[in-house]
Amino acid sequence: MKTPPILLKVLHKCAAKPSPNFNKTASRKGDGGFTLLEVLVIALIIGILSSIAAPSWLAFINRQRVRTVNDRVFQSLRLAQSEAKRTKRDITITFSAPSVDPPTVTFDPPLATGGSTQTLDGGGEIKPGTIALVSNATSITFDYQGNVKDQLPQDTVNPNVRRFVATVSPVKGGGKQCAIVETIIGGMRTAEGNDPVTGCP
Repeated sequence: MKTPPILLKVLHKCAAKPSPNFNKTASRKGDGGFTLLEVLVIALIIGILSSIAAPSWLAFINRQRVRTVNDRVFQSLRLAQSEAKRTKRDITITFSAPSVDPPTVTFDPPLATGGSTQTLDGGGEIKPGTIALVSNATSITFDYQGNVKDQLPQDTVNPNVRRFVATVSPVKGGGKQCAIVETIIGGMRTAEGNDPVTGCP
C-alpha cells in the first residue's frame, strides 16, 4: 500500500518540529552522584563488616604462620635424620633458645645441602616477634641408621612418656602446633592443639 503524499508531508513536519518541553523532559546528565546520607550509610556498613572480619582474618594469619614454622621444624628434623642415614654418621640438630627471634636450627656437622644454620621464618615472610618456638630439649641426635642416639627427654605432662617435642605458637595467643619425635627409631609426627596425649603438651 502506498502512503499518500499529504500524510508524508504531515509526518515530516511533525518529526522536524522540536517539542516545546524538550529541555524539561530530557535527562540531566550532570546530576549523577551520591548524597551525603548515602555516603555515610555505605561508610557505616563497611565499618561494621570490617570490624566483624578483622579478628577472623588475624586468627587465620596467625594459624598460617604457625603452620609454616611447624612445617619447617618437621622438615628440619626429617632432613637431619635422612642426612644421618645418607652420610652414615651422627647428626645433631639444635633448636635455638626461645629468646632467639626468628627461631633457628643448627646442624652439627653442617649439612652438605644447606649449611649449618637455617632460619625458620618462612623465607622472610614471617616478621620477628610473631612466632615462638619452644622445645623440651635443646637438641636431638640421629645416628647412622636414623635412630635417636640418646634417650628421648621425659615428657613434661606425662613422666612415663619419653619424646622430643618442638612446639610452635603465636606470640599473641592462638592455637599451637608441634613436631614430635616419639620413638627411639626416629618415628615422627606433627600435632596441634592442647591435648597432652594426642596433641601438643
